[in-house]
Amino acid sequence: MFLSVKHKTKYEYAEQISGVVQSTRLTPSNYNGLKIISWDVQRSIGINGLTYKDSAGNIINTYSNYDDISNIEFLVSGEVETFDTNGIYSSEIDKTNPYSYLRNTNLTEPDTEIKDLALSSQTKSDDKIETGHELLSNIANLVQYIPYATNTFTTAAEALKQKKGVCQDQAHIMISAARFLGIPARYINGYMHNNMNSSEFQSTHAWAELYFQNLGWVGFDPTNRCSPDERYIRVSSGLDANYAAPVKGIIFGTSTEKLKIKVETQQINSQQ
Repeated sequence: MFLSVKHKTKYEYAEQISGVVQSTRLTPSNYNGLKIISWDVQRSIGINGLTYKDSAGNIINTYSNYDDISNIEFLVSGEVETFDTNGIYSSEIDKTNPYSYLRNTNLTEPDTEIKDLALSSQTKSDDKIETGHELLSNIANLVQYIPYATNTFTTAAEALKQKKGVCQDQAHIMISAARFLGIPARYINGYMHNNMNSSEFQSTHAWAELYFQNLGWVGFDPTNRCSPDERYIRVSSGLDANYAAPVKGIIFGTSTEKLKIKVETQQINSQQ
């Protein structure tokens, strides 16, 4: 499938700030399910810093600005070709030891309810891949997708307790439960074309990847009850949503921040 992406992120500040330092994960790398045709990231202000790839293959760009500003805007535009790999992800530049993803963070620390969910999802065959699919199904049934029911600080345990959230929460719950069962798991940030769940940020999406011996990383998306296929564009990964965040940074000054996001994905004609 050939897809185009247009993604605008705008930060607005009620009072001018005196500077900002940011890092972004807005550029995907090629992998078995993705071939990049063109990709460009523009920023309204600031000086370009380092651009590098980390051990997981994330492309990270850094920026800084030390002038008084009231807003910052990022504009992503790209065209890619995607492939259905039955959810299996592989990349030659992903060098991180999978077992480092057994470590929990504040957002993924399991409580008793998550541990019970994990144990109840184990299949009799003790097949960890089957357990992954059972876990996906159970989370989809338990946690209703409701925009604005949570925020970026909501933990997996809190989201499961209230039985509602968004893709970030469902991914965190799956990651937390998988790690409790000894399955390495990580958070994936990206895009999905024709997402079944409507929200203000329609095409931005998050899911989980679980690691299995002799197979590698496999994606699981509880929000859409499937593994990633040709509708998905994988951009960044990390221990949780904070580690994989598209934009991170610090501001100099005190001001309230308002975030506006607009995303559009389209299927385009095949190209030579």
